Amino acid sequence: MLPQTTGDGAATTALVDAAAPAAGTPASSDAATTRKGRLEFLDALRGIAALVVAVQHLGETQWVGLLGWSHHWFRLGEFGVLVFFLCSGFIIPASLERRNDLVEFWIGRFFRLWPLYLAVLAVAIGAWAVSDRLTAPGGYRLVEDSLLNTTMLQVFTTRPLVIGASWTLGYELVFYLLVSVLFLLNVHRSSAATAVLLLVSALALGGTTTAFMIQQRPDHWWTFPVAGLLLLLVVAGRVPGLASRAALLAMGSVVVVALANRPHAMYFSLLLLGSMFVGTVLYRWTAGQLSGRTAATVYALGVVVIVLCQYTWHVGYLEPISGETPSWLTQTATFLGAYAVFGAALMLRRFRWPRPLVYLGTISYSVYLLHALVLLLVLPRVPGGAWANFALLMAVTVVGAALTYRFVERPGIALGRRVIAARRARLAARPVAAEGVRAD
Repeated sequence: MLPQTTGDGAATTALVDAAAPAAGTPASSDAATTRKGRLEFLDALRGIAALVVAVQHLGETQWVGLLGWSHHWFRLGEFGVLVFFLCSGFIIPASLERRNDLVEFWIGRFFRLWPLYLAVLAVAIGAWAVSDRLTAPGGYRLVEDSLLNTTMLQVFTTRPLVIGASWTLGYELVFYLLVSVLFLLNVHRSSAATAVLLLVSALALGGTTTAFMIQQRPDHWWTFPVAGLLLLLVVAGRVPGLASRAALLAMGSVVVVALANRPHAMYFSLLLLGSMFVGTVLYRWTAGQLSGRTAATVYALGVVVIVLCQYTWHVGYLEPISGETPSWLTQTATFLGAYAVFGAALMLRRFRWPRPLVYLGTISYSVYLLHALVLLLVLPRVPGGAWANFALLMAVTVVGAALTYRFVERPGIALGRRVIAARRARLAARPVAAEGVRAD
């Protein structure tokens, strides 16, 4: 569904710290919100996304046919991931602009994402260490790979992922870095142009640049990252302030190297990032910052590019478990399904959503990470038939997610807010120090 009217959404009046996939949201006057100022439609979308990802991964352990169906018709897990990405695109740039402070933004991101992630990571690695039944992936180097996995960027290396679902967090971080770079360049409100550039690049460069992947180590693998770094140097020269230049170069370098070493084809990676900025464009429309015509044009471009990219660049591969070879039509249906569901929810943002679904969205980050841990720790011990197993796995995931949200996520968020408040207090004291009062 496409927006057709111009700027009917009032300007954002409140923002709560965002998360990925589960994020706090801006409370605007034209959308139903919770008592804490979270947009209900976004939480509901995250609830749907978390549910389908868990159903896909937990269900295929009981019914191999489900895996084959998803590879042949519609990839539920990938659909959920793309919905998460659209949600992040909708809210993350708004979170940065509310703060108007890059350091505060990253402090908030760290305390929102890493506490739970590190806890799940520690449990998984600890289980490998103490259990005779569980083993690490082949070639896993305990110290080096464990440290690498703490960065969330491990998907952009050739090393094993401790948590399989963590590959999406790598793309989340790249998106945060891109948003931060645009903020430093003071072009962060040019979301429509950014989305168009990424989407068109996905179509134009989708297959031609895959040869430059560092992982494949062709003769001239270095040309892509070097060209990107040279461009960064030129751009950084136009940014005032040494600290801003250093931050731009550091964050931009991670983006360049990550894209040069991505595990997926270029069109796929650029489609993911472009789709996040499509979410940003839709946010700016609801906030009255962009016209409905512009938002509709970018949304429609995303739909067209998805079809053309999948048709042009998709390469079929045999899935060893299901025996299916996903086609470009399967991938197209999956991506377009995510766009359609997000667009429909956006059109219905003024309405109240079922409370269980909204709550599931609130704990969706925990659901997303916990279901991977359940696959590792619980699955081998589950007795009974397929339906009983599936019901138990889902119940353990949701109940566990509710607990980790209460005792890990929320304390982490609160700690981050205290750190930010302390930083603000220190900054506020600096002018006083110039008058003779020492500020630490």
